[in-house]
Amino acid sequence: MKSDICSACGSSKIMHEMRIVDFGHGNAKKDLSIEIKTTDNVFFNKFEKGALKAQICGSCGKVDLSVNNPQELWQAYLKTKSL
Repeated sequence: MKSDICSACGSSKIMHEMRIVDFGHGNAKKDLSIEIKTTDNVFFNKFEKGALKAQICGSCGKVDLSVNNPQELWQAYLKTKSL
């Protein structure tokens, strides 16, 4: 949830859309993400993914996480209920 004021301390020192990365094999950067399996196959499964983004307060350090595609993740989540 994008805001220009920190909900914890009231500061306006907000850093928006910060990447959260993991270093994989060979120090390759990958965005951390939410992943929902949308098929129930043994092989060749499909997933809906959403990269995590952070909003960070520069005063108190409070971190709020969000994804860029919440509607697609919600639909994938609903689909998993019927698998």
